[in-house]
Amino acid sequence: MKNFTDKEYHPVIEDYITDYVDDTLETGERDAFEEVLVHDDDLRELAYSAKEGKRLIQQLGFVKADETFKKNMLSRLKELS
Repeated sequence: MKNFTDKEYHPVIEDYITDYVDDTLETGERDAFEEVLVHDDDLRELAYSAKEGKRLIQQLGFVKADETFKKNMLSRLKELS
């Protein structure tokens, strides 16, 4: 069974996901994109997962750990994407 990570999206859609996660869409674009998310379960799951992933990576910056550990962790997270 395929899930949202098995799908490939047009680069324009990927840009919308990135802008949505970064909160850089203008109000009209954001509203339209959120309407698309209502009707596309896989795209919605991908967008929300990307948003959560960004939040978790930002939290990593607050971890008091050795710089080598942080670099290794970020490297492994990038490999997963």
